[in-house]
Amino acid sequence: MKKIIFIVALLFGINLSLFAQLKEGDGMLGPSLGLWTAPQSPTFGLNYEYQMAQLGDVSTISLGGVFRYSTFRDNPTPNYYNYNYLTLGLQSNLNFNTIANGRFVPFVGLVLGYNYVNSNYYTNDGTVYSAGYTSGLWLWGQFGMRYFFSQRVAGSLRFGAGNFNFNVLELGIDFKL
Repeated sequence: MKKIIFIVALLFGINLSLFAQLKEGDGMLGPSLGLWTAPQSPTFGLNYEYQMAQLGDVSTISLGGVFRYSTFRDNPTPNYYNYNYLTLGLQSNLNFNTIANGRFVPFVGLVLGYNYVNSNYYTNDGTVYSAGYTSGLWLWGQFGMRYFFSQRVAGSLRFGAGNFNFNVLELGIDFKL
């Protein structure tokens, strides 16, 4: 009886240690919540990655997309600016799959995106002016990690910085498709 329990426990342990590695053809989709360091405003996001190619046993390279939305008020007195940011981008990450039996998957990558900004200035008499903040292309470097809690669900942490004043620390959940 002890041998059977030992064999079942061993097989269960092997199964848990091998499930989380990303492989070619895997997709990851999930929401994120970020902290925008400039005005301390939350950023709501959605990430998608498709594992394009296996690079040996060590890593995969992915291609996917990002969506982000953030809004905040600057100088919230009777006169204030209101900013809305809508960001779409393409991302590519290098995922390292062999750390801690694949449960812990760090990654580094690049994001090329377009940031649409809508900004207005509101006065205390109710007048609204366009604030003239411009939209544009941006390039972003990011690094982070995923920790797989199960075969299909991972918590994610990512940090990014680029040519746009948008340094974000994000927490998210990724679902393996």
